[in-house]
Amino acid sequence: MKPIRYDARPWVISVLAMLCAACAPMPAGTPLDSTQAAAPPSISVGETWTYRVRDGYTGLDRGTERYRVDQVAGGSVTVAHERAGTEDIQIYDGNWNWLRRPATNMQPFNYSPAYQAFDFPLTPGKQWHSLLTATDPADGRRFPVHVNGKVIGWERVKVPAGEFDAIKIVRGVYVDYWQLSTRGSSQIAEVEWYAPAVKQSVRREASSRYWDMLGATDTGLVRASMADGGGPIWRRDDWLIYELVSYTPR
Repeated sequence: MKPIRYDARPWVISVLAMLCAACAPMPAGTPLDSTQAAAPPSISVGETWTYRVRDGYTGLDRGTERYRVDQVAGGSVTVAHERAGTEDIQIYDGNWNWLRRPATNMQPFNYSPAYQAFDFPLTPGKQWHSLLTATDPADGRRFPVHVNGKVIGWERVKVPAGEFDAIKIVRGVYVDYWQLSTRGSSQIAEVEWYAPAVKQSVRREASSRYWDMLGATDTGLVRASMADGGGPIWRRDDWLIYELVSYTPR
């Protein structure tokens, strides 16, 4: 069966509205009257950030995740990521753009050029669009990824680690990854509050949905055919909220 392809362009304009429409309203920070730009970070070996993770739909605890900078060299940053007692390696450029990292609700991929999570300096109103190629290291498959980002503005955000002035960034992402006869492309909504004082985001949210090629119903039963109303449907993935608990700057 040949995978179905979709044109990402109409979707990227409205992805955040579509994905967030079903979500509970996100807590708003206190807007700051500022056009100030957030400068690129100066990342150092040994810096760490620990986040509490919870389910955006249920509010249930999903554990903690810890990030530790192990190496900064040759324009890349190597980060050890620890979750549920296991550790893996993620790689970024010097501006926290992704070179090797899991896509939201998916497995790790290698990105070329980098997945543009940020476009420093971050100035309120700034927008960007990047087209890149993701490679699945498990089988070497390559597929396109569209990233559309926008800087909303400054807010004062309170998290377990304290209260910070942070600049809010939203991203709509289209990942043309597929698995034959089962899973089609993914649409992802990402929101981050980046705090220069921390050199990282103090809060972030990520949710996604993917094209279910089998067209299973919400009860898990597979529809028999297109004739009885079956066919592909959008399947909702996790919505996770990350809040900074502690950090060790250098």
